[in-house]
Amino acid sequence: MKRCVWVWVIAVAMSSPRVAAQSPPAAKPEPEEPDFAFVSGSAYTQVKKSVQFIHQTGFGTRRVTDLLGSRNDDGFLFFQRVEYGITDRWELDFVLPVAGSRTRRNGAAVASAYGISDGIVGLRYRLLDEGRAPVTVTMGPQILFPSGSVGRGTGFGGAGFAWDVAASKDWGGPVFLYNTFNYHVIPSGEDTTPGSAKKFSLHGATWAAAIGLRPLERPAKDGSKHDLHGFLEVGGNWQQLVQAGVAAGNRAGELAWVFAPGIRYGYITSRKTLVEVGVSAPIGLGPNGPKRGVIIQFQIEKLFGEQ
Repeated sequence: MKRCVWVWVIAVAMSSPRVAAQSPPAAKPEPEEPDFAFVSGSAYTQVKKSVQFIHQTGFGTRRVTDLLGSRNDDGFLFFQRVEYGITDRWELDFVLPVAGSRTRRNGAAVASAYGISDGIVGLRYRLLDEGRAPVTVTMGPQILFPSGSVGRGTGFGGAGFAWDVAASKDWGGPVFLYNTFNYHVIPSGEDTTPGSAKKFSLHGATWAAAIGLRPLERPAKDGSKHDLHGFLEVGGNWQQLVQAGVAAGNRAGELAWVFAPGIRYGYITSRKTLVEVGVSAPIGLGPNGPKRGVIIQFQIEKLFGEQ
């Protein structure tokens, strides 16, 4: 089946630094209150000895018309991410998505495929800090390991590498900004044509930006805090894919755009454990990928060490 483009619009974008401290990383004995967008990433790394677990569930669909009539092409994404603060500037990330696709006609599924997608291990370094520079900038390498399946459309069949860059600005008021860019290469992607041993060098890029709003932040006397944040995001993805042929496939590029308004609620306890939950409604802006969908995300952050 056709590989779901949403896997790379969201999963690769999520491999960017998207869920970490909003304020400049002054050395503090507790994790900063993180914020997240749903498609774009932030440049704020985890505080030293803090760990964050993120789960995202996404669904998207597009109605199209072919020679057999109308059909619905659905895409699914179940996303797991772990971030660990080695220091206040260095962060280790692990990402493992599960993706799927389904084709429906007259409400009945006629084809489907699900499986683990290609995973990511990354290291990020905060190069610039808003305490001394106009913006915070984080970058670092990523290794893409072939845990996905070519036959199920959830993997490329070969290991790859990527370079991720993110820039963020927090004015300390009701508005903040996230930007991220990721370029990745799979040197030996497998051919999707049955019986073909041909390999392809596949390139791709993902970019996104978010304007964040703070309509509510309410601290309590015991040190706990409630907050409500809104997001307006736009993201794009260009990915080279292998289209199956008769004897061998051919390489083709595919471009997808998405606009995603979202909102999230966060609560940080008096012991500085953070829990957040949010929902976003992405809208596809081009002919590729889902036309509309929903993203639900949950995350929890905990500091292991002195509090």
